[in-house]
Amino acid sequence: MRGRFFDEAPRQAMAMISALDRLHPGTLGALREDPLAELSRWRDIQVSLVAEANGGGRCSIAGSYRHDSNPPTLVIGESRSYRRRGFTGLHELGHHLQQTEPALGQNLFAWQDSEAFEEAACDAFAARILLPDDQIPEEVRYRGPTASDVVEMFRTSHASREACCVRAAQYLAGGGVVVLLNRAGEVLFAAPRGVIPPARGSDQSGTPLIAAAMRTASTVERDQTYVVYRSGGRSDLAYGQASWCDTDYLVAVLAVDNVAWRAFTAPRPDSGSSRFGSWWECETCGDSFKVTETPCAQCGEPRCGDGHCGCTASAARKDRPCDSCFLVLAPSRFEGASATCRDCS
Repeated sequence: MRGRFFDEAPRQAMAMISALDRLHPGTLGALREDPLAELSRWRDIQVSLVAEANGGGRCSIAGSYRHDSNPPTLVIGESRSYRRRGFTGLHELGHHLQQTEPALGQNLFAWQDSEAFEEAACDAFAARILLPDDQIPEEVRYRGPTASDVVEMFRTSHASREACCVRAAQYLAGGGVVVLLNRAGEVLFAAPRGVIPPARGSDQSGTPLIAAAMRTASTVERDQTYVVYRSGGRSDLAYGQASWCDTDYLVAVLAVDNVAWRAFTAPRPDSGSSRFGSWWECETCGDSFKVTETPCAQCGEPRCGDGHCGCTASAARKDRPCDSCFLVLAPSRFEGASATCRDCS
């Protein structure tokens, strides 16, 4: 259940990118443009393209990682699209990093379900390389994603549909799932945030949202929809929007509340995730205010009238006073652990 790791997996992904930059400096741009071409040049790994039916394993995508070869092998299913193969290659590179870098491997031991955490981190790692923060539209970062946003992210980047789903899911303010489906309504990939996702290959064509989408070429919305699990059970009711990404792929965004395509979404009974209409006290300025807008996509906390949120408070906790001018300044204004700011030293 990769949805459990919606905060921790992106942090592990950033640590993986730092390790990658140390081991292969200056390669992030090339990996973003053509992942497989760049990976094929490295001597510490090898890339193997196989028929997709043989490319699976425990991964959520069409590939696997073989540590028992010399050098280790990134196995990639070849029948998928060019972009999909790139996402798969980077996902498998994520396994390689976590299984060969001691610090990254140590992070896995903190989780009882370490394999699920490793999978989630690989998805986040691949998606962040293909879609860095500066390529995420400002409105998505602020209000969360719509299905149409995910489609547009795919059309304006080199990222795969799967990568776009992963990055979009990170900005679901109230939690939910971004799902990629084929024309038959079967799940190809699901990127959750805080929920149990539908299984790959599961048939969602009978759910209210997907059934409506399959009857039209337009973007559709449903206020009461759900996903179906392999057991036959249904998820809780959710708001949903679906939009076609080319003619063969459908993107669906489902969330319990705080969805981007509606000005206001009342929380579902017992969801406990919505703060709309409640009162909040700003940790930075101390003002009390009524929550009427979508919370910050980064920290999940409401913004006060001055724009403060949990990010502001977190940054303030890292600031420190200069022992010469006594101003409280950001860490970047100091040299290392020095107590004197750069202007005074």
